[in-house]
Amino acid sequence: MLHSKKRAWLAGLAVVTLFVIQMSAQTIVTGDVVGTVTDPSNAVLAGATVTLSSTDTGATTEIKTSQTGLFRFPLLKPGQYRIAATQSGFRTSQQNVTVAVGQITTSNIQLQLGQSNETVEVTTATPVIQTENANISTAFTPAQVDLLPNGGNDLTAVAQTAPGVTINSSSGGGYGNFTAFGLPATSNLFTVNGNDAMDPYLNLNNSGATNLLLGKNEVQETAVVSNGYTGQYGRNAGAQVDYATKSGTNAFHGNAQYFFNSGGLNANDWFNNNTGTPLPQENNNQWAASIGGPIKKDKAFFFVDTEGLRYILSTSALTIVPTQAFGSAVVANLAANSALLGGTPLTNSEAFYNNIFGLYNAAPGINRAVPVDSTIDATNNLGCGDLNVGGAFLNGLSAFGGTSGTFNNAYGTNNGGGGTPCASYFRSTVGQLSTEWILAGRVDFNLGNSDKLFLRYRHDEGTQPTFTDPINPVFNVTSNQPQDEGQLNWTHTFSPTVLNQFIASGTYYSSVFSDPRQAEASALFPYSYQNLDTSSWTNLGGTNFNFPQGRRVTQYQFVDDLSLSHGSHSFRFGGNFRRNDISDLIFGVLTTPQQTTGSNTDFAAGFIDQIVQRFPQSLEQPIALYSFGLYGQDEWRVNSSLKLTMALRVERNSNAVCQTNCFSNLTTPFQQGSSFNPATPYNQLIAAGQSQTFPDLEKVVLQPRFGFAYSPKGSTSTVLRGGAGLFSDLYPGSLVDRFNRNTPESNQFVLGGLPFSPDEPGNAESTVTGCNTAFSNNFAAGGNVTSFLASAPAGCATPTSPAIPRASPTTNAANWSL
Repeated sequence: MLHSKKRAWLAGLAVVTLFVIQMSAQTIVTGDVVGTVTDPSNAVLAGATVTLSSTDTGATTEIKTSQTGLFRFPLLKPGQYRIAATQSGFRTSQQNVTVAVGQITTSNIQLQLGQSNETVEVTTATPVIQTENANISTAFTPAQVDLLPNGGNDLTAVAQTAPGVTINSSSGGGYGNFTAFGLPATSNLFTVNGNDAMDPYLNLNNSGATNLLLGKNEVQETAVVSNGYTGQYGRNAGAQVDYATKSGTNAFHGNAQYFFNSGGLNANDWFNNNTGTPLPQENNNQWAASIGGPIKKDKAFFFVDTEGLRYILSTSALTIVPTQAFGSAVVANLAANSALLGGTPLTNSEAFYNNIFGLYNAAPGINRAVPVDSTIDATNNLGCGDLNVGGAFLNGLSAFGGTSGTFNNAYGTNNGGGGTPCASYFRSTVGQLSTEWILAGRVDFNLGNSDKLFLRYRHDEGTQPTFTDPINPVFNVTSNQPQDEGQLNWTHTFSPTVLNQFIASGTYYSSVFSDPRQAEASALFPYSYQNLDTSSWTNLGGTNFNFPQGRRVTQYQFVDDLSLSHGSHSFRFGGNFRRNDISDLIFGVLTTPQQTTGSNTDFAAGFIDQIVQRFPQSLEQPIALYSFGLYGQDEWRVNSSLKLTMALRVERNSNAVCQTNCFSNLTTPFQQGSSFNPATPYNQLIAAGQSQTFPDLEKVVLQPRFGFAYSPKGSTSTVLRGGAGLFSDLYPGSLVDRFNRNTPESNQFVLGGLPFSPDEPGNAESTVTGCNTAFSNNFAAGGNVTSFLASAPAGCATPTSPAIPRASPTTNAANWSL
């Protein structure tokens, strides 16, 4: 998951409410059963005995109906139940009911006159519309989850079938799986048994090494809430996807699955066939198995699930490399052309350039390479970029580029070469092995009529092929991604009208991305080189400039919800706290220099157009942030037709803290058009050693909400529902990375026009290193811009450093529906 929102305080919205609100009294872990007991004339029956028993575990609960004939069974584990109602002078009525996660199931019971030892079996249909509250929600049964076409068995795919959900197609590297009613894909919240299944660094579901959220075989129920106007929904303004896992029952049960796919079962793709590229190696193995049952009948149960996949998936990438003829001509004329372009011959660059061309010409699949033509290079300069555009300029290279007189579409003038391509191309199909497996276990206890508790543990292990290099596997990037999570969920009944649910959970995961052969890669080629002239060559050195990076995250959270029912009102109060301790490894980015040419003429003369490199004080820094939320809510059943929900949620998102004071910022906010005195010392312009990130963070976010559901004359086939409320997003931890790499904590220099080869005096790498040494000494001594440039090597520039905005990073949204 190179790439990551929110947390599970919702996890414990286990509040009981005596009234019907189809999704408000339940929690994101449990469901409720509510209803009214009436006589044959539809008059309500007060004091009737209603008994609910689980057909899975045998657990039984008994309550009396209220003065208005109402009953409610809150905080129920999803599954199958049997409900019975009895009253003196009436026959006992029984019916089956299904409890879904995050839903309130209405089960009205009408008693017939007769003896209580006579039983009437009632068959009811599951309601097809919501009649109880304004929340826009969709529940998925185990059968629906199993039958949904889902390559990879990714749990997040289920939500993509809910109303208002669109697959995320944002450009520019947008994160997230889907958007809900237009809100960002990073505004969605995923929970498993109320436990936050999020990456707080990116505000994404916490997928494993394969970027899949495995666990489909473990899940019992799924609910997607797009607009939730009740108070338990918070921290993210988008959709909330809640999963409840399976548990053991009084009967042993289990399953086993295996999926296999390979290249022999698939056709080659069009791009490969079009370039004569053979079918690459592909192999995919995926499995799942589970078993559950009783430890002690009606009292204790267990469930264990394991899932995993192991696959080799090839790439299919257009790969452009310089030709051997071009490489030989460049090396033979380096000294002369460097003198022509820079005034001084570069006499120590030949070995370095020979290594570059040797690596390109040894790429896997190079035997399929063909010369670049106008289908690949629309400029008509045959992969030569700006070389010989407007006429031959460099020594010994006049034969290369589009034939003299052909028009160059990129530069708006004629080419001046002799028609020999500088580059060739082929499709690379190299691949890497990817693995991931999980092991999850759960134990449930019925401690009595008043207490139910379960414990769950899950381990995830896998290796991700983050980047597969088409030139040399030594530049491949991988990520080892272990995860561990544990949870305790305790539901206590104080009385039939007062219940409480408490959740405590902890999670650890590591997501560190690096080249496992970094030392070997650096010895082979010490940079990450990009040729960005027209028909750009494939990177040399891969993307190693972007690694190592990643994070190790420890999370713990506590959720508590209390529900009190009184008359026609159901009051709920809850709170949640989540803290994340992040070991941030983003500081490794650009410690390997990124060197770029935008001109093939400069490259052929031995010069680099840009080098970017950072010099952090540490490759890892400890970052901490927390979120705390409280809510109060009244669910009021005005009459059989109208239900109202009124809630106020208050959230506090902390200011991210660096435990080693690694933040820095300008002492005076920088605004467009402003200026500063170059004689001012750097240590007066920059406030270094700061502990907090944002100068002006919104302290408290108030989120009032209102919803209604109106059914004419209590109709179950017609309902008018609506709601409105304020919601907010917890900012992603990655936002901090924009600001913890400021000078002097991490100096970044961008230079250009310097010799490319590290063997040349005054080369780009040695110059940028000298710039950092001079700046660090100058800053510590109270120097300024003038004194820094005077002491720095020729070609240096001042470091780049983004300023931190004073505005709060909290994103607020107003949601409504009718």
